[in-house]
Amino acid sequence: MSTRLIAIDLDGTLLGPDGVSDHDRTAIMDARAAGIEIVIATGRSWLESGEALDRIGRDGVMIGAGGSLLHDALTGETLDRAVIAEEVIGIVVGTLRRHDHVVHLLQDASAAGFDYWMIGWNRLHEATRWWFERHGVTARWAGDLEQVADLEHTVRVGTTADGDHLARVAAEIAGELGDRVVLQAWPAVVAADSPPRTIHLLEAFDRGVDKWTMLRRYAEGRGLKVSEIAAIGDGLNDIGMVGGAGIGVAMTGADDRVRKVSDRVTGPPGLGVGDAIRGILE
Repeated sequence: MSTRLIAIDLDGTLLGPDGVSDHDRTAIMDARAAGIEIVIATGRSWLESGEALDRIGRDGVMIGAGGSLLHDALTGETLDRAVIAEEVIGIVVGTLRRHDHVVHLLQDASAAGFDYWMIGWNRLHEATRWWFERHGVTARWAGDLEQVADLEHTVRVGTTADGDHLARVAAEIAGELGDRVVLQAWPAVVAADSPPRTIHLLEAFDRGVDKWTMLRRYAEGRGLKVSEIAAIGDGLNDIGMVGGAGIGVAMTGADDRVRKVSDRVTGPPGLGVGDAIRGILE
């Protein structure tokens, strides 16, 4: 059975140091011309994905915020979402505040009217400040969670820090919440610094939320079978879709856990996505 949809991660996959390459962009255009739907599936929000979407064309839908949001790629309108239970939000926020972290509550912006609630008056990590300024992110601030009027549009709870202690904080949260929360903690490279430096991120989602869950729900609504889906990625939040898709492609340099569940391995950012798409088209 032929491929009818290709899901593509952004950071470390389609996005290289210089953005989306001509090589990859041309392959995406060719796939669309052949009748294959392209769906960006990223940990970024719709707003934060704008440069990549503009480069490849805002056709169809995109999956954002690690699978918690499905957007119209052109307008950003939310078509589907998975919000976090308020009790879970309270426990995650409480734990992060005990460790003196500013907490980022990502909102469904099309419903809330802004991007983040920020909890805590500690100094905001400079990497987060740079990211918000670069993408024009809008935020509201509160000293504690009780000052937040409405949590119903919260899809992700997270923070940013130096050092690797967020893995221990994640373990503390997991010990209290178990499978009621999906937790991811990993290092990320900040391109704003010269030379680039590594920081650490922690993100919490509601039970069962990931890119593959949202992608499969969308595909089923379109009448697509799993065997008609291909997925390309490199990071921990790509394991589900690379392992679940009919054709799963891991990038060179992908996390070993992604490579383990993949069917194929392709090249690095700038070449790998285009080469993988060519292989699928052929």
